[in-house]
Amino acid sequence: FKKVGNHIIVLGCLRSFNEQNIANIAWSYATMGESHPKLFRKVANHITAQHNLDSFKPQDFSNTLWAYATIGESNPKLFKKIADAAVTKKNEFSSQQISNTLWAYATNGHIDEHLYQSLAPTAAEIVDKFNNQGASNVAWAYAVSNVPAPTLFGQNFIDCCMEKQDEFTQEQLSQLHQWSLWQQELNSNISLSSTLQEKCFEAFISQVFHPSALQDDVISHLSSIGLQPVEEKLLQTGYRLDAFMEVNGNKIGIEVDGPFHFLGRKPTGNTILKRRQITNLEGIQVVSVPYWEWDKLKRDSNEKQKYLRSLLCLN
Repeated sequence: FKKVGNHIIVLGCLRSFNEQNIANIAWSYATMGESHPKLFRKVANHITAQHNLDSFKPQDFSNTLWAYATIGESNPKLFKKIADAAVTKKNEFSSQQISNTLWAYATNGHIDEHLYQSLAPTAAEIVDKFNNQGASNVAWAYAVSNVPAPTLFGQNFIDCCMEKQDEFTQEQLSQLHQWSLWQQELNSNISLSSTLQEKCFEAFISQVFHPSALQDDVISHLSSIGLQPVEEKLLQTGYRLDAFMEVNGNKIGIEVDGPFHFLGRKPTGNTILKRRQITNLEGIQVVSVPYWEWDKLKRDSNEKQKYLRSLLCLN
């Protein structure tokens, strides 16, 4: 894979590849878990340089976007270019193409409101075509985007979920739980059955988390400045905070955000959704400690204490 990728990136241009070829290249590398940042930049630059994407099909869009999100490559120009083109072909998307496309935007934390609004009616018309993964991915993607879609999330969607309730994996049930929390944020009157909601909640809180050395270090220094952080605090919503405490009468949640919480320095969809829902539904101020800010303090405990005091306005 590396050898082929290196060959492609030294080509002067990619005009000899058609749209499906381009999409399949990215899809293949992502499917095999082969990261090749220079190749993905080459593909993105080729697509964004096109005058228009009229010759691209929805399958080309969804495969390309899925690949970038799966491999963890962020390219806002590419995502914007495809979003604008996809809107013009919104009625041509299949259920799987809609699911993969919206999941990719949400995963990368790239929220294109116009795209989400445009695809909602199409998704609503074919809601019975979504499989269990497609239904949960779409629900989660809209929850991340925070773009209301009442035409999509009506009784037909609820019926679709009920029919598939025994097919959902633990991860998919967790996605539906976050969608249910989003409905609470919206003060919506749409909800899953109490039985399915309970299954979703149990799946969500059963996720296993292993505190990192980074997290342990931050919590240790919170204690060293006189605070009393509660580690891995389980909240009513089912979310867990790395640390929870009260500071000057305010409820504060500390999230020690490692590399997997970001694409570059930009929060992923999971990070965005967690922060927003804890703030909106729990009334807790979420404070992030990004790994790069903590790492640059190295082993200087005084500087780490100073950083935390400043972050929490304790000076």
